[in-house]
Parts: sequence; structure tokens; C-alpha cells
Amino acid sequence: MRKGTATMNGRLDFLFHTKHARHVTVAPHRHQCHELVYYLSGSGTTRIGEVTYSFQPNTFALIRPHTLHDERRDTETEVIFIGFQPEPDLHPLREGLYADYEDSPITGYLRAMGLEMKTKRSYYAAKLNLLVSELMIEVLRMDDFPSAESTVNKILYAKNYMDENYSQKIGVETLAQLVGYSYDRFRHLFKEKYGLSPITYLMSKRFEAAKRLLMQTNLPISAVSNVCGFANDAQFCSLFKQATGLTPRQFRVRG
Repeated sequence: MRKGTATMNGRLDFLFHTKHARHVTVAPHRHQCHELVYYLSGSGTTRIGEVTYSFQPNTFALIRPHTLHDERRDTETEVIFIGFQPEPDLHPLREGLYADYEDSPITGYLRAMGLEMKTKRSYYAAKLNLLVSELMIEVLRMDDFPSAESTVNKILYAKNYMDENYSQKIGVETLAQLVGYSYDRFRHLFKEKYGLSPITYLMSKRFEAAKRLLMQTNLPISAVSNVCGFANDAQFCSLFKQATGLTPRQFRVRG
């Protein structure tokens, strides 16, 4: 049977929605069914088989039956987790950590399941299994995208690179190429994670350094500009005034 036409049914085994305190560890364990653990909030790590992943809000772990896995929480963590069975298991679901889409469809399915479990309206068991089937399709579609762990690590690498090398003449296009994304995709992922565009974040690091040097040293303005990675004095003075409302010289005098 072709992939696009194969019947896919799911059966829900369990569903829980709970919060866990920080620094709580879940010992290594296995399930007889598939498990999906959705992290609504919090951070930490989960080891699935031989691979350790770092989770954050709006990511979820998928574990196949009999795979040994554990969890370590760095902060208070709110999770929804389900156990389910594909019937039959014709389309193996990839283990690992995924990032939910921007409109959070996986969360939607899980919350709908929780509501069915709570209200127990007519045919709720059939409805739960239907929601599981639809959720599995969404997860299978996600295999067209990079895993959450890969994405998170690349964006974190780019941020750390800027933290360490803001004084260099870094181009955002170069950074995007460095981590294997187009400029637009890199900009979107970075802003999604840190709330700032890459260029705004980079400039904020340069401005922070410039302010320290203006306040704590007698370096000439041109030297401050060069040390902090600006293209030239004119660019530095113009951008600094846009950001602070003061020229570098005025900032130094007022400080």
C-alpha cells in the first residue's frame, strides 16, 4: 500500500498533565507503548536510548516501545504526556526531540484529548483514538524538518559565537551560512528563540561593550568603535545615538 493512502489508526493508552519541581530526575525506564512527552514549560535534558537531548518549552520527546529513557529537569516543568499504540505500526515514528510548529498543532491535539478525558462525552474513546491518529500524522509530517535538537544547538552555537566574537566584523549572512541556514530562516529561528533578530542581538552586545569602555576607560572614541566591532567611527556614533539618544561623547560625559 502506498504511503499516501495507507490507513493509520491509533489507540490511546494513557494521558497525564502535570507539573514537576526543578532538579527532579526521572529514573531510566521503558514502556510497552509509544510515549510522547510535551514540554509546555521548563528546561532540562532527556536521554532516549543512547542520545541526550535538551528540551525547552514547545518541544516534545517521542519514544518508541521498549526504549530506555530518562529525564532531568533544571527548572519547574509542566508536561503533558501520552502513551499510545499505532495500529498497525506501518509508519515508524522517529525517536528524538521535536519542535512544535509555530501554531502549536501538537499542543492542540493533546489539549483536545485532555478535554475528552475530562468530559467523557458520548463516544469519547473513539474520539480519543481519532485524535491520536491525527497527531501521529502531524508527527510524521515533521520529519520533513530538522529535529528540534539540531535546530536548538545550531541557534545556540550562533548566539555563543556572537557573545565571544562581537568585536569582530561578523556578518549575519555569514553566521547563517555557518550554521547551515538561509538568511531568512536563520533570522526567523533566532528571533523565535531569543526575541531579537540576530543583527539586533549582535548590536546590543556591541553597545554593552562600548558603554563599559566609555565609562571605565579613557580610550578615544575611534578606539572604542574599533574594539567593539563597528565598521567605522561614523557608523558607531550614528548607531549609538539611535540606541541611547546620546552620542558616545555625551554618554561618557554624563556618566
